[in-house]
Amino acid sequence: MQIQKNKNVRWIDVAAPTEEDLASLKKTFGLHPLIVEELREPSSRARVEATEDYIFFIYYFPLYDTKDEASIRSEIDIIVSKNAVATVHYEPLGNVFGSFAMDDIKTSLELMSRIIEHLLVFEERQLRHIREKVERVGRDVFKNQERGVLERIMSLKRDISEYRLSVRLQEPILKSLLQKGIKFWDSDAEVYLTELIGEQMKVINQIQDYRETITDFEETNNQLMNLKINETIKRLTVISFIAFPAILIEELFTMNLKNVPLEGIPYSFWIVFAIMVVLTGGLFLYFKKKDLL
Repeated sequence: MQIQKNKNVRWIDVAAPTEEDLASLKKTFGLHPLIVEELREPSSRARVEATEDYIFFIYYFPLYDTKDEASIRSEIDIIVSKNAVATVHYEPLGNVFGSFAMDDIKTSLELMSRIIEHLLVFEERQLRHIREKVERVGRDVFKNQERGVLERIMSLKRDISEYRLSVRLQEPILKSLLQKGIKFWDSDAEVYLTELIGEQMKVINQIQDYRETITDFEETNNQLMNLKINETIKRLTVISFIAFPAILIEELFTMNLKNVPLEGIPYSFWIVFAIMVVLTGGLFLYFKKKDLL
């Protein structure tokens, strides 16, 4: 448990809460036992609870997993009273709040807003790896690397979907927080929380743009793959057609029948072979001229 404070408000930050941490939070905020139980481990759903003494809400945000190369849903539980804010999380978040300063913060509303604002800024930074991957796919889509590009697109679509799911969960929480925050504080809460909703919408719009862009790249890549497949099928069909006369002649002259043409004539093999070569070569030149090969 880490505590920062100034003359107006305190911030209590708890990572992986212990029983001692939970007991301290219960005493400080007067938490209901069900809220204490909720804080023991990550929750299955986001929600907002408001009482006369505090507001409790569960906030999800995307956190990039470098091993899995995808965004995972991370959770931070926030408790806000009139003069204190507590954040409870289950992964280390040093990169999120590393430059956080409380010197000019005067109220718990302002502190809570600043915390969520840092989370939103962090989310935008997390978008950088998605943007870079999208740009790389855009550069490679016309470099005859369709299979490799398709594999990267599938991985990227998964990353975008996981990120988008986490960010989407924030919208109803912030809107519910806006409604209950006005009652808990006063009309000033509307200004702070409306601004947060606007910032959150910017993140949603960015991830939606990336989602649409990678879908366009996927369609383009699929069209290029279909063109190559169709071209290959066309070439195989033409090659089969070219080889057909030679195969037919070969089959005719190997039939076990009487009076087979050229039977017993000197050089009959080479005559048949020459006919096959002429027919095959003629068909090849014809299809080449028609640009079918």
